[in-house]
Amino acid sequence: MKNFIEKLLKIDRRLIFLTLTLLLFIPIVRPLGLPNKNIGTEVKGLYDRIESLPPGSFILLSIDYDPGTRPELHPQAIAVLRHAFRKDLRVGMLTLIAGATGLVEELAERIPKDIAPDKVYGKDYVILPYQPNPAAVMTQVGMDLYKIYDTDRNGLPIKDMEVMKGIRNVKDMGLGICITGTALLDSWVALTGDRYKFPFAGGCTAVSQMGYAPYLQTGQLKGLMGGMKGAADYEGLIGHKEKGTSGIDALNLAHLMVIGLIVMANIMMLWLKYL
Repeated sequence: MKNFIEKLLKIDRRLIFLTLTLLLFIPIVRPLGLPNKNIGTEVKGLYDRIESLPPGSFILLSIDYDPGTRPELHPQAIAVLRHAFRKDLRVGMLTLIAGATGLVEELAERIPKDIAPDKVYGKDYVILPYQPNPAAVMTQVGMDLYKIYDTDRNGLPIKDMEVMKGIRNVKDMGLGICITGTALLDSWVALTGDRYKFPFAGGCTAVSQMGYAPYLQTGQLKGLMGGMKGAADYEGLIGHKEKGTSGIDALNLAHLMVIGLIVMANIMMLWLKYL
């Protein structure tokens, strides 16, 4: 027994890395949906806010992240879109970051494929073109968005689109959501949310989440998704597990394996020392 334990303690670390790789591969291929009873109240707040909107309400979704923060934030955007369309809400998508235009196009391609195949562009959703001046956009959509957005990303006039019926500024919208890895969410709250009494929510990276606690406490943010955990929580609430759930499953399995190895190593060391 002693010789066996000594061999285990000297196991080639490459075998441990290989085992970890195989373990992580499982949830990446197919989400396991490990038990998640600790859903954040701020995530539930965003979910409840969208749930409370009557069908036909308009939400403004600002996709303000680049490929560097895509793994954390893209699942958040997909989950919100899936929920909004399930509730028969109208969606206006835009971005204020040049590096996000490709990600917006990716979302646009996924909507008819699997997010909401029954929804029609121009009737149920519209994608606005990139604008390089965030402050101007945030201010103008509070007064008259057609003065800064007269066409969609394809150059088609949006004023007569069915999706924009009855919409002139944020007073005609039900909710604004900014998903970002930058400080643009702060600007949306200050320049649009507070200034025009427009209900706003957001999504951010995990490292930025705590910085938005004051906004949640004061009610300036109606809800917030933080990092991969926020995406996984939201996927759990809407009952559609995807990349957010896969990511959290992979993290949980990795943590469990590391904890298990630490416990085993300590038990074996105690066995060799005292028995």
